Amino acid sequence: GASLNFTAKEDYGMRAVLDLAVHSGGGPVQTREIAARQHIPEQFLEQLLASLRRAEVVRSTRGAGGGYSLASSADRITVGQVLRALSGPLVPTELVTGEGEDRAVAEIPETIVVRHFWSTVRAALRGVCDETTVQDLLERRSRHAGDVGFMMHI
Repeated sequence: GASLNFTAKEDYGMRAVLDLAVHSGGGPVQTREIAARQHIPEQFLEQLLASLRRAEVVRSTRGAGGGYSLASSADRITVGQVLRALSGPLVPTELVTGEGEDRAVAEIPETIVVRHFWSTVRAALRGVCDETTVQDLLERRSRHAGDVGFMMHI
């Protein structure tokens, strides 16, 4: 089943989108450039960009000078949009709703409490992810670019 689990897919996808926000001012960015800068395997990156394109987070341009760019301005794309494009819901719906669960299980007090807990987790995640834009990350990046100690404080 689905689990609340962020993996390399989400990490690489977020970094690719941020890379596009940084570098697409001069036009579309080629996959191999993103892959090289971000140390992401190129074939994996292609899959991630395809998911992001289907969700209209990024757009692709074919031909000479082609590549990828953000489909909207960085302040209009949220982290939540990026993560959902890559992996679907932030918290699997069945954890909150108990969808497909036996009625006897659904009525156990512990089940009710745990469902409520997952609902709270989902609301908190949505809050953070849907209120944080790519622009917010871009600003954080420019504040910390070149700050050697930055990684130690995350």
